[in-house]
Amino acid sequence: MKEHANVYFDESGFTGNRLLDSQQPIFSYAAVVIDDDEAIALVDHIIKKYKIQNGEIKGGKLVKNNKGRRAIDEILTSLNGKMRVSVSDKKYALAGKFFEYIFEPSLARLNSVFYKLNFHKFVSTMLYLEFVSRGAYAEELFEEFESLMRTGDFEGLKTLFSLGSDGLSQTMEYIFAFAVKHKNDVVKELDGYIGEGAGKWSLDLTNTSLHTLLADWGQSYKTLTAYCDKSKPLEADQEILNNMIGRTERIFSTFGDQEIPITFNLTESINLVDSKDFAGVQLADAVAAAFSYACNRENTDEYAIKWRGLIEDVVTYGSVFPDYDHIDPSKLEAQRNGMLLQELARRSTNNEDLLYGIQDFILGATMFLKSPEFALEQA
Repeated sequence: MKEHANVYFDESGFTGNRLLDSQQPIFSYAAVVIDDDEAIALVDHIIKKYKIQNGEIKGGKLVKNNKGRRAIDEILTSLNGKMRVSVSDKKYALAGKFFEYIFEPSLARLNSVFYKLNFHKFVSTMLYLEFVSRGAYAEELFEEFESLMRTGDFEGLKTLFSLGSDGLSQTMEYIFAFAVKHKNDVVKELDGYIGEGAGKWSLDLTNTSLHTLLADWGQSYKTLTAYCDKSKPLEADQEILNNMIGRTERIFSTFGDQEIPITFNLTESINLVDSKDFAGVQLADAVAAAFSYACNRENTDEYAIKWRGLIEDVVTYGSVFPDYDHIDPSKLEAQRNGMLLQELARRSTNNEDLLYGIQDFILGATMFLKSPEFALEQA
């Protein structure tokens, strides 16, 4: 492990809590580890070679034309091994937030059981699929939820839980039944948090992305000093990050079958700076723009394709994208989670205890799905 690194951060696709922004479907947050002199030299070289005006690299502008994409491509080549990126499909991220705030409060006592089954990914992916494919109601549901989380207006919550259910798919019926019956848990979870201070940015992805990237770099360096382009979400809340100042122990969180680092050692509070004054931040801006561009399915030029080829090497585990394997009806995991959602909806409708004996139900469902009788039935 190396001693110390300065890490420079910037984003692309920031729309705050407005995760349904159709013009910017991808949020990308990039981290670059580089010496100041090297960063300045690279930025000066790129500005002169590609005749970039205003003396500053702005990735969002560069990706809009072929010349700018050539400049970014040279930056990515120069930063090989020195960059990490967190990239998220914002619509899927909103679906994940829906599970976190609508389902999690009622399942909290045994939440580890559900997370190990990837139940959260099953529900989130089903919501996302409804949203992008055919679900007019799902779109309305998302818009109401986004508005609620952005404004803290609980009148919106009433609308969210009183929408009609005509024409829903069976899965959305189950999700809707669960949400309606447990709205009091949702209100209790959100009351006093959203709409003010840090809670104003409850749907924003900046803080989560920054924390993930710092934890990732913290596996390679004993201490880190972070420089971030000025950001309203970061200005609103740095409490968790400040708890990492001088943090020497290495703690991991077990998430499914993964061990994910959650601590790192900061030398000082996050530095919120003007990108014009920090070459490293400008490079992070270019990297973020590149992967936001590459991960947008509408972009199919040579650079988008080339940069997608880098994803496996530079995109971190904290990135959020739908994986349809989680709802593949041929897989036991998806079949079991479908049965579990149906059971939770049934218990909700009948006012039964959600969690009593639920582990026995899961075991029974697993045994049934593995049984010869079920296999024969599916043949």
